[in-house]
Amino acid sequence: MMMMRSRKATNLRMMIAGSALALLWVVSGASAQDATQEKSYPVRGKVISAHVGGEAVGSAGIVGTIKRWIFRVDCGDLYYDLQGKGKPTLTIGQDIDFRIEKQKAYMKGENNKETKFPIVGMGKPDPKPKSD
Repeated sequence: MMMMRSRKATNLRMMIAGSALALLWVVSGASAQDATQEKSYPVRGKVISAHVGGEAVGSAGIVGTIKRWIFRVDCGDLYYDLQGKGKPTLTIGQDIDFRIEKQKAYMKGENNKETKFPIVGMGKPDPKPKSD
């Protein structure tokens, strides 16, 4: 009787281990497939304005200002304010394609490298006045 119980426990452990390995294999295959998939840039817009904004940084009584470019991109029904770096990387009137992920806009650049822009604002554009 004791031998039978031991054998059942061993079989159960083997089944659990096999199931865990199969699940691991399926999950790792899915993540590898996602990594090789080409990223798409479904959001299309036009840069309509650019200005330099200041950002206060520092601590312990030492505070400085970092100047960063803010680009407004009109996408038709929405606009996005994208924060650039210290040098302007986009130009007014430039058409861009980008994707949004976790409050950041990613734009494909040279050599398939992505440029990341934090989204610091968004909203609906002002309604255009009707001409009579």
